[in-house]
Amino acid sequence: MERLDVRGLPHPERPPLVMKKLQEHGELELIVEVEPKPLMAMLKEKGYVCESKFDGEKWIVRIRRA
Repeated sequence: MERLDVRGLPHPERPPLVMKKLQEHGELELIVEVEPKPLMAMLKEKGYVCESKFDGEKWIVRIRRA
């Protein structure tokens, strides 16, 4: 699974980058500072499934097609 760490990237740059990686790889493990609920809602509307967990220092969100 492709892993993408967007911590430190400006928020407006994140969704286009996530979509590009999903188009390239079909699934993605996203690393972020906070749980990206708006992004997860947008992805759900586009037919993706998101599973998030906090490991004590960062959020890990697994994204794949439904």
